[in-house]
Amino acid sequence: MNDATSWRELFVATDPPGLAVLAHAAEVAVGSLHQPTPGPRSPLTPAQLRAGVRELEVCPSEGVALDQVLGELGGSVWAHGVRPLDVACVAHLHPPSVVSAVVSELTIASTNQSMDSWDQAPVATEVELHLMDFLAARLGFPSSASGVMTSGGTASNLLGLTLARSLTASRIGVDVLKTGLPPEAHAWRFLASDQAHFSIQRAAAQLGLGRDAVVTIATDDKGAMDLTDLDATLVRLDTEGLRPIVIVATAGTTDLGAIDPVADVARRARAVGAWFHVDAAVAGAFVMSDSLCARLDGIAAADSVTVDFHKLWWQPFNASALVVRDAERFDLLRVPSNYLDRGDELEGMVNLVGRSLDTSRRFDAAKVVASLRTIGQRTFATMLEHLVELTQYAAAAIDANPAFDLVAPVSAVTCVFDAPGHTSEDLRRVQQDLLADGSMVLGRTRIKGRAALKFTFMNPLATNADVDELLAIIKGRLTR
Repeated sequence: MNDATSWRELFVATDPPGLAVLAHAAEVAVGSLHQPTPGPRSPLTPAQLRAGVRELEVCPSEGVALDQVLGELGGSVWAHGVRPLDVACVAHLHPPSVVSAVVSELTIASTNQSMDSWDQAPVATEVELHLMDFLAARLGFPSSASGVMTSGGTASNLLGLTLARSLTASRIGVDVLKTGLPPEAHAWRFLASDQAHFSIQRAAAQLGLGRDAVVTIATDDKGAMDLTDLDATLVRLDTEGLRPIVIVATAGTTDLGAIDPVADVARRARAVGAWFHVDAAVAGAFVMSDSLCARLDGIAAADSVTVDFHKLWWQPFNASALVVRDAERFDLLRVPSNYLDRGDELEGMVNLVGRSLDTSRRFDAAKVVASLRTIGQRTFATMLEHLVELTQYAAAAIDANPAFDLVAPVSAVTCVFDAPGHTSEDLRRVQQDLLADGSMVLGRTRIKGRAALKFTFMNPLATNADVDELLAIIKGRLTR
């Protein structure tokens, strides 16, 4: 016979005894985060990491005390993970987490609100909608706008392009979610720059149009969309009987951080009757700064915008959003269900599953709101501006150093460079050696066939002196 009372200690309870258990576990978990070695990661090899992890029995026949489990995770996992707060962690759009978000994660997980239906998350739904209203206002959208949280920029882009495809079909009397793609879809095209995120092509594939439906537009020396090529492409597509149903502007490309000329692209999208989507997963945070928001001029004309909170908003993964100019467009996605989104709810109840490609979702909006309230707009903007200035400093330092060559002008928080006289194999060796010995997590990419190294500055605690030191380390490794 099972003793259900003994299982209670396994679950989070919000009465005094339950909270005491949770507080103790949280204290032990925090203690397990101690990292015994300096640097952005430990120097253990893949084989050593694998061996340490394999010593952990995933599910023993009898449970192990939580204190022991947390301690083992500390020694085998957290001690050897990447540390985004280290100033030498400069490879990716991988931010350090703010304390307010991390502690909010504990409460999010403890209360376990599921964001698909109002009856599972009544007040949580209102918080998410409130955050979407705030973000829409910062983007300059009208009161008709709203949005939904997603797992990341890829999911947000897919959702935005799904709405665009459904709207296009609806205008010729087709419910594409019910009957599938009409014959006219063979002529539908998505337009995006050649530096746009690969999720645009993935979305085209998932939406049944195929990756070949994505027409790429050339970019300038900064990596931003070339308007002359966009105009020429629109003329060519019209001549060929092909129809652009979506034009995507990127605000912060993954490699160069380039920002397309959003306002100019918006005007062209309107002129051809295409849905205008802005992938602002990277630079969307610029709407929080009075000085940086001008770089997103024209974003208020978008039909949909992707913003990632787990980039330059310093949130733990995952936290993204899709904001739509007209919230009624979400109706194109909705599929009523007998058990969840019935359509007969009381006035004011919103089932967010009707806006999402997911069903069950975490209450990630809570950590974003907690963080924004804790940081405040002024400090938030100042940290962003510091990172942009730091990137500009890095570009100037690289430009002044004969050991390096700046690949492209900087636009946001990414700086891409190479080393004259050194081969792509030299760059690979340096990047991999620095990663292997735990000295630096450095980015490496290719820009139009040219091998390059990459700094991505996500840590507001980094300084100009840190940049100088990173460059000195790389230079030293290249000359070994």
